[in-house]
Amino acid sequence: MPLKEALSRETCYVGVSGESSEEVLRTLSERLFQLGLVTEEYGTNVIMREQKYPTGLPLEGRKVAIPHTDAVYVKETRICVAVLKHPVEFQVMGSGSGDTVAVEIVIMLAIKEQKAQLGVLKDLINLVVQNGTMIEQLIGAGDGDEVYDILTSYL
Repeated sequence: MPLKEALSRETCYVGVSGESSEEVLRTLSERLFQLGLVTEEYGTNVIMREQKYPTGLPLEGRKVAIPHTDAVYVKETRICVAVLKHPVEFQVMGSGSGDTVAVEIVIMLAIKEQKAQLGVLKDLINLVVQNGTMIEQLIGAGDGDEVYDILTSYL
C-alpha cells in the first residue's frame, strides 16, 4: 500500500500535548476513534503493544515514534501524524534495555490489512531515516494541512 493513500489532512496535527507517551497515544487514538477510523479498543491496544514492542527511533537530530497495533482494531486505513508541543519520552525500538528518546513527532499507524502493516512500517522508517530535512520541516509546520503537504511532497 502506498503511503500517500493512507495519509489524510484530517489526521495530521500540530501542537499535540501530553505528559507521557501513553497520554499522547490516548489523545491520538481518541481522535481516530472520533473520526470513525478505529474501534474503541484501538487506543488501549496501541498502548499495550508500545509497552511490549517500543517504537521510538533514535535518529540523528529530531526523534520520531511509529506506534501501531493489530488490524482487527482498525476500520479504515490511515496514518496519523502528530507534531508534539513538547518532546515526550518513548522507549527505543528494538533495544530491550529500556533506553528512551525524546520524541517530537508521532506517526501512528492504523492499517486495516494486517499483511500491509510491515510494508507500510518499513516505508515510513525509510522515509524518516533518510529525510532529516523533512523532519525539520514537519517540526516547523504551522498546522495539520502543512504537515500533510510536507509529507506528500516527499512521497
